[in-house]
Amino acid sequence: MTASQPIVAQAASVWRTARRAARALRAVHDEQVLVWELFSSANRVSVDRAGPLAWTPSLDGPRLTGSHLHSPDDTG
Repeated sequence: MTASQPIVAQAASVWRTARRAARALRAVHDEQVLVWELFSSANRVSVDRAGPLAWTPSLDGPRLTGSHLHSPDDTG
């Protein structure tokens, strides 16, 4: 056994640990992305309701949506 063999063994051990940590972080990130995608899609409401106006939930609270809403700058 030469003097460089323990250094090579330590370096290999460090790289294995780093790869394992990177793999774990990637898995956690993928899970977090999946959770946010599911959360986002679960909170969507279809707008294809009967009538021109509909209340749809949003993060700010219920919001009135539809094709017959006047814009704030509309003075007609």
